[in-house]
Amino acid sequence: MVAVTRWFVYFAPMPTTTAFVHATVIDGLGGPPLRDGTIVVEEQRFSAVGTGDRTPVPPGAHVIDLRGRYVVPGFVNGNVHLLDGIMMMGVGGVEYLARHEGRLTQVIEESAQVALKAGVTTVFDTWNATGPVLAARDRIAAGAVPGARVFAAGNIVGFGGPFGADFHLAASRVISPTFAGRMNRLFEAGVGPHLSLLPAREVRPVIRDYLARGVDMVKVGVTDHLTGIWGFERSYLMFSERVLRVIAEETHAAGLPLLSHTMSVEGLRSALDIGTNVLIHASITSQRPIPHELVGCTAGLQTVTSGYQGRLEASDSFWAMYGGGVHAANEKLILEAGVPVMLGTDAGCTPRDVLADAGEDGDPERPWTLGTDHVAWARGITEKGMTPTEAIAASTSAVARAYGKQEELGSIMAGRRADLVVLRDDPLEDVAALGTVVDVYQDGRRVDRDALPLRPLVTAPTPARP
Repeated sequence: MVAVTRWFVYFAPMPTTTAFVHATVIDGLGGPPLRDGTIVVEEQRFSAVGTGDRTPVPPGAHVIDLRGRYVVPGFVNGNVHLLDGIMMMGVGGVEYLARHEGRLTQVIEESAQVALKAGVTTVFDTWNATGPVLAARDRIAAGAVPGARVFAAGNIVGFGGPFGADFHLAASRVISPTFAGRMNRLFEAGVGPHLSLLPAREVRPVIRDYLARGVDMVKVGVTDHLTGIWGFERSYLMFSERVLRVIAEETHAAGLPLLSHTMSVEGLRSALDIGTNVLIHASITSQRPIPHELVGCTAGLQTVTSGYQGRLEASDSFWAMYGGGVHAANEKLILEAGVPVMLGTDAGCTPRDVLADAGEDGDPERPWTLGTDHVAWARGITEKGMTPTEAIAASTSAVARAYGKQEELGSIMAGRRADLVVLRDDPLEDVAALGTVVDVYQDGRRVDRDALPLRPLVTAPTPARP
């Protein structure tokens, strides 16, 4: 009862049955919109969806008139880092972790609240400090705090911590070795780079121990993450085929999705060979074209808009290679091949100081800013050839399907969790309208968006100068 009581502090109480009427309903499954639609919610799930003349409102239901509004499923982001992973690779990462050490669970909760406020009701966090992210996940699930529903991978198997070679090795030369080691161990969670030195028989019990921590999926570093050192000049395979198969076998035996980090064509091939479910940033292959026969599985694409790409190129930014050149061509190849594509942005909750230094504070096209990232992604992916209807499906049901959650999440359909977003403008006319959020409902409860985030740490205003 305590958790339920806390839940309702942040979510307006709703009657047992609620009917949303006269809405234009976009169900997230890729079909045409339902005009003058009625959505009935009972016990936190959709119980009926249809046209108003064929979907009766149950007696005693609380009725919400959405005439002139557009309703989409709660957005589902398939690749975020609620502790800002992009920033960990450069400016701001040291002060971020030093300032918030001991409060990382609270920072993750704040990030989940920023996402929820924008209509992202579920996130899949594919790299993070394992202990803090699992703690935040559980607190949100228990109703102790509001936030986007979190599914977490913890560390990427084989990767070092934030001050190792996989992220920001240079920082380790100017900070306390004790602090650097403590942070690295926190993130590595026992499945760090030492695994690359172990024979397959010794890797198996390590993976079993890691699975026992309660992660929701496993992401394996099929290739390295040395872009901070080498850029896109080279990429190395992290594990032998035998070790990769051990990791895949244990993950699948546990009934969990297997995700891959790859930065090369051969990395993609290895990921496909071991039965990977989700290819994170599949288009990023160190500027090498993807052969047609490698296109498969579900591809998570980290696309950028042409406008933002132009600014990256004009400033000669390292990140211009991320979504430009051959990587952009790979995106188009994946789309044209009809490969299932899902929303994935690598976004995190970036401190205002870092955004201000980069001249990107409030930039709606920045693809890594949690809260606006999913809208920027939809704009970028429609520029590459997706229709708005397809982009909405890729941001909802496609993610749920990739992670085996399609019976619970990602669509406005009887039996699914009642997550929905009410929009002011028509996203089928202009996909940027996904940002015109009027209301957000999670499990049928209206979110008090004005109250989020509850206790700003990262998003707090910059202190005034003395």
